[in-house]
Amino acid sequence: MHLNIKKVNQAASGGSYVVIYDALMHLDDSGQVKVLVEFVEPENTDADLVKAARDAIRQGAEHILIPLGHGSTIIIQRLVINSTDFKPNRFLLFTAQEVKRLVEERH
Repeated sequence: MHLNIKKVNQAASGGSYVVIYDALMHLDDSGQVKVLVEFVEPENTDADLVKAARDAIRQGAEHILIPLGHGSTIIIQRLVINSTDFKPNRFLLFTAQEVKRLVEERH
């Protein structure tokens, strides 16, 4: 399954966020969600931000998959981090929404 998420809200109000990534998700019955990051833009992105995004994506997928008895491996082929408008909770939210949509579509 493909996770192609591009959600951008950049406004002067302070509620700005940028969530962009492309990934492959392989479901399994392990009951665990593993997330691997292959490529980050920009290349010099702070490792803490990459970890925060990876953890949020994992938590978003777990929120949907674990109650269903599924696990997965998510391979992020492209992760875009905008350090100014980086909000880990948005990565979690949009991942959960997209994983839910894909799982429901599959059944």
